[in-house]
Amino acid sequence: MQLMRSGRNRQISSALGLLTANLLSAVAAHAQERPVDQIAQTVTTTQDDYDPGSDLATGRTRIDSSVLFYQEAGGRVKATEPVTSFTLNGSDGETLNLKLTSDTLTGATPNGAAPWSQDQVFTTPAHAPGTTATVTGASGGSRIVTIPGTGTVARQYTAPANTLPVDSGFRDQRYAVDIGYSSPLGAASRYSLGGSYSDERDYRSFSVNAGLSRDFNHRNTTVSAALDYEYDQSAPIFGTPTPFTEMNADVKGGDRSKSVIGLVAGVTQVMNRYWLTQLNYSVGRSTGYQTDPYKIISVVDGVSGAPIRYLYEGRPDNRLRQSVFWGNKVALGPTFADFSARAYHDDWGITSYTVSLSDRIPFGQRFYLEPGVRYYNQGAADFFHNYLIDGQPLPSFASSDSRLGKFSAITAGLKLGFRITRYSEIYFQYEDYRQSGTTHPAGAPGGLADQNLFGGVNATSAIIGLSFAFR
Repeated sequence: MQLMRSGRNRQISSALGLLTANLLSAVAAHAQERPVDQIAQTVTTTQDDYDPGSDLATGRTRIDSSVLFYQEAGGRVKATEPVTSFTLNGSDGETLNLKLTSDTLTGATPNGAAPWSQDQVFTTPAHAPGTTATVTGASGGSRIVTIPGTGTVARQYTAPANTLPVDSGFRDQRYAVDIGYSSPLGAASRYSLGGSYSDERDYRSFSVNAGLSRDFNHRNTTVSAALDYEYDQSAPIFGTPTPFTEMNADVKGGDRSKSVIGLVAGVTQVMNRYWLTQLNYSVGRSTGYQTDPYKIISVVDGVSGAPIRYLYEGRPDNRLRQSVFWGNKVALGPTFADFSARAYHDDWGITSYTVSLSDRIPFGQRFYLEPGVRYYNQGAADFFHNYLIDGQPLPSFASSDSRLGKFSAITAGLKLGFRITRYSEIYFQYEDYRQSGTTHPAGAPGGLADQNLFGGVNATSAIIGLSFAFR
């Protein structure tokens, strides 16, 4: 049964185009996860005559602009991210999209060390490789010192007793550009091509992608596939440390890189006049440098639990990721519900599950509310350790990064939208994100058993956006 373009049927038909576009633009997940990417998920799906990305904007130019404000509790990472995209919809169904992103991150980020009952002092290089220029002495509460007997200039900062050690004064700026083009290929097929480039102070990323979709069953069934290749270069400010060497003030090694190749394939099906469903499978392999050069791990006394030294972490150079995604859009009376579930597994040992639900509730012809909730649960990587015990053999790989540990998270959000005209909308979205995990893991030695070893995060985010289309 081919859907008619009227009333709620038009919503479902538009959602079909959106889900297919989402599949074609899907890429392998980055090994370097940024805080903004973890929390903020902007989904702009308006009703009836104006659906972003749908063919209802044929022949129109669309502009989407938004600003994200993100803040982690406890004075940790703070981000501001403006995004602007331009979409040119041709009269023959072709689409050209350009997206520009700029974000600024500041605050404090955990360095990976375990908390302790006394102050802890951490020492890092004070200048970048090939230079003698030092950082500002008062930056983030750190200070510039000369290591006695060596003449080596270093930066030092102190973590107060009984607190999670963080490196304060963290600041980064990122710029990114994404471009994509899609066009009909015959009567029942469509292809897409795209690329992106991202640049920040210590990290650069370049990717290209291509996708193909084909309609069957009177255009009620769409089969799609997309392939992505990404090349990333890590250029840490003070060089790349050798895993499991002791934290010190020496300038480290040179830049490192990794490549990622990913495939996503799926089917989108119109079940009836009110229900659209999509099932995707994605697989991606990362090869190359995937260690966080700024993270360390504590080596502690096996009896007292006191820190003895700090080692740079080490992660495998290969990672295979797989996931299955099931998404649904359902018209329920005057509302429009969106339900999805995702299962993920990789060969680092991480298995996760995500379930999300939102419901768009219209109020008259112009206003709508969209409450939503998302639940996430993750198991720990095989090489995750809160700390290492002095005197025991070092493992092949080890990281205390909380993003690789076991935790669960709940995100609750609310979106308020107002349709200014038939082809324009302004909206505000707020989300509250809370992680939970094991604060006092069994077996911690001595005084370490009294410390909260969970380095998870609570955060809030807000987005203000404007979308409009014109000929």
